[in-house]
Amino acid sequence: MMKRFVPLSLMTLMLAAGCGGRTPLKVGPASDGGVIPDANADAGGLSVDCGRSAQYTTTNLPITLTGTADSSDEIVSMGWSLISSPSGSLVGIAPTTGPVTTLTPDQLGVYRVRFSAQDAGGRMASCDVNVSAIVGPPVALCPEDELVTGVNEPLTVMGDGFDDNAVVAYRWAVATTPPRTRARVMPLNTAITTFIGDGPGIYELTLTVTDDEGAMDSCVARIRVTQPPEVTCPDSPIRAPTRQPVSVRAEATDDTEVVRVRWEMTSRPAESAAELSPRNRRTTGFTPDKQGRYNLEFTATDSDGLTASCTVEVIGTPTAPDAICTDVETSPLTEVEVPGGAVDDGTIVRWRWRLIRQPAGAASGPPRPGSAQTTRFTPQIAGDYSLELTVTDDDGMSDSCVANVAAIASEGLRIEMFWDTNNSDMDTHLLHPDGMRWFTSPWDCYFSNCVGGGPNWYSPGTDDNASLDIDNTSGFGPENINIPVPHDGTYRIGIHAWRSFANRVTVNIYCGGATTTPTQTFGPISMRNGTNREFWRVADVTINGPRCTIADLARGGRPNLSNRSSADRTR
Repeated sequence: MMKRFVPLSLMTLMLAAGCGGRTPLKVGPASDGGVIPDANADAGGLSVDCGRSAQYTTTNLPITLTGTADSSDEIVSMGWSLISSPSGSLVGIAPTTGPVTTLTPDQLGVYRVRFSAQDAGGRMASCDVNVSAIVGPPVALCPEDELVTGVNEPLTVMGDGFDDNAVVAYRWAVATTPPRTRARVMPLNTAITTFIGDGPGIYELTLTVTDDEGAMDSCVARIRVTQPPEVTCPDSPIRAPTRQPVSVRAEATDDTEVVRVRWEMTSRPAESAAELSPRNRRTTGFTPDKQGRYNLEFTATDSDGLTASCTVEVIGTPTAPDAICTDVETSPLTEVEVPGGAVDDGTIVRWRWRLIRQPAGAASGPPRPGSAQTTRFTPQIAGDYSLELTVTDDDGMSDSCVANVAAIASEGLRIEMFWDTNNSDMDTHLLHPDGMRWFTSPWDCYFSNCVGGGPNWYSPGTDDNASLDIDNTSGFGPENINIPVPHDGTYRIGIHAWRSFANRVTVNIYCGGATTTPTQTFGPISMRNGTNREFWRVADVTINGPRCTIADLARGGRPNLSNRSSADRTR
């Protein structure tokens, strides 16, 4: 009987196509291209492909083999070599360079042929093909690799058969399907067929070939039907107060494995600087900083490179602004700038400053301007002051904060005096250690000689001279005498009721510098001017280098009160 050979054109098509080699799935944009790394690629990125690893022919029937090579660098060489052949075989392959070669077996058995390539980077890779020269029953040829397709997406399955005479019949059958799924295969009686699976999972098809003598062989084609991940985002819109963290969680499942998830903020209100964190977990979060709509997109990628996405809308709702205050330091009677600020999801439309606390005896004016973001304030005496800032936004919401102003007594010696009665005049006196009586210039520093520059106790303009900063003649005070750097010695403090009376007169003494708290306080006491005007000898302050000692001049537990005549005569 005459031998009937498979036509070379069909064999070439079968081999070049790899008999149903890998078919990439094209469902959704795969972030990695959906390419499965080639097993024959080296670490540098050079990859080679020989087609089917097992191919068939018979003696004296040529078979053509085609290899491919791919690299980011230029391919500098490629070719084929015969690695092994049946005992007694004398054939070779030709050509040995280039991507295509031909083998004509002269003996039955297995011929091992290797394709090798090298790129300009010096990387090398190779793959092998076992060519079997056979006589006898047919060989069914199914795709070697697992095929991949999507749900209800047609997939071409390339089967074939080889026989030393002729394959006369092909028959496809569905062998296994995943639970609750169905498969369609059409046509059933050709080498190449089309497959459609209606659910994810592993399907197996059986191809049976029959030769002209009735001999049969079968092979199995394995097909994995996949689908993009199933993603679920929470119901939206989600209403979230601005400037408060909000957490959002999405879920993702897949028929294989979810290998990557990613959150993106696709839109946000103008001027918003909100950012998602983390972005590569199922749960993410951010803090809405402006009112309006924030659109978040969640994307999951599975092991096949397929993606699916869902979106969440978050609406930033109004919240009250956050007022921001800053503490500042200054010295008594020195104007200081007090900055204010606010954080809001909208616009601050109103600023309001007011003085809410000041030391006893202080009668400082309000901060000015009172309706601007930044104000200015002048403390009257040493101590701690509190300015309240209230901000109101365009939603009518308000918030307040307090700025503390520390008026620091930095002088080596400072005397503050204040009283509680209007239309009255109390005077502060400071007697030099060498002064023997009051109201005697230059040793007594008081309103007549000490306002502004003060007497020249030592060299003119030096820091060891005393000065009176205010002569208050209408009530309340304060009147303050300062010596920046006092000489050693004992200074005496006195208060004179110049006009009318005061129910409560208080004296604060600061020594040592850099403080807002008096070293000692005297009073309050009641003073009257009467016929000869009362004079209160308050205390002695002894300066000894950085140290100071304060001695109360009270007698028998009562304030040391006398009159102007007595003060004129003695210390």
